[in-house]
Order: sequence, then structure tokens, then C-alpha cells
Amino acid sequence: MTERSAAELQDEARMIEAAKRDRNAFAALYERYFDQIYSYCYYHSGRREEAEDLASETFQRALEGLEDFEWRGIPYSAWLYKVASNLMSKRRRRPPWIELPDPIAGSGENDPERLWLRREQGDELHKAVRTLPLDQRDAVLLKFEGRLKNKEIGVIMGRSEGAVKLLLFRAVHGLRRRLHEQEKR
Repeated sequence: MTERSAAELQDEARMIEAAKRDRNAFAALYERYFDQIYSYCYYHSGRREEAEDLASETFQRALEGLEDFEWRGIPYSAWLYKVASNLMSKRRRRPPWIELPDPIAGSGENDPERLWLRREQGDELHKAVRTLPLDQRDAVLLKFEGRLKNKEIGVIMGRSEGAVKLLLFRAVHGLRRRLHEQEKR
């Protein structure tokens, strides 16, 4: 990477100010830096899909935090790399996917009709959980499968206890809605 000229840095500062006034102008920053950030994410993750997700989330966070960004004469890409680095660190701390256990295993029930009904309900729940956003899915699995407290989940996910409560509330609300919709069918 070559050092930027003063004119390039001033041009970048103008692009940032334009994006602060008009969100559509952020596209120029996206076009300018996406390949660099994607390459950085790919180098660290080694997987195309994960690199795409990380790069996209980096730019989503950059857009959300644009109003708070203060120009200090340092290339905008340095800030983007920091955002991407933080996201990768957070993903590395995130626990791996936890599969829901088979709801019938060890149930001790012998009534075929009840077993069938429980299996159907378990399948619907599994499907509904898989549709949740990743952070909500992780929180639900850690809470109900891992039997962890909200504070412990917060430490694992790098969030406050209040943020975990909100994630769980939204997840449970979404699951209830999905399961209720499926019952209507």
C-alpha cells in the first residue's frame, strides 16, 4: 500500500463529508475500499463466504457510524480495517454453532401419537430457530441449550447483559410469531 498524497487525503475528506450529507454518496467510499477490505477479511478467514459477510458488515457498520467519524488526516481505510479487525476478533470469540438435540431422545414416552406430535413440534422449532439472525440464534442456543445466564452469554458474545436480554426478547418474540404462523397453515 502506498502513502497517500495530500490531494488524495483531501479528496477522501470531501467524499466523507458528502456521504455524511447524503447517504447515497457513501457508495463512492464503498467502491473505493471494498476490494481492499474484502481481501483483508479473506486473508484472515480463508473462506469466501465469511470474507463477504465480514466485508459487508464492515461497511454496514461504517455507514451506521459515519456521523460519528471525525476526519483526522488518516486514510478512511485505516478506520475500515479497524472495524473489520474488531468484527473478526468478535467472530473468533463467538462460540461455534450448537445443534439442538433431538427432542425425542431420552423422552421416555411410548405413546406413538405423542411421540409423533413432539417430533413435529421439535422440527418446527428447529426450523424457526434456524431462521433467526445469527446473534439472536446464538443467544437462544446459549440460553436454552447451554443453560447459561444472560451475564455469561454477554461475556461470550461481547455484549452487555441488557443487550442480551433484548436479543433474547426479540428472538423469542420472532419464534412465537413464526410458530404461530405455522400453526395457522
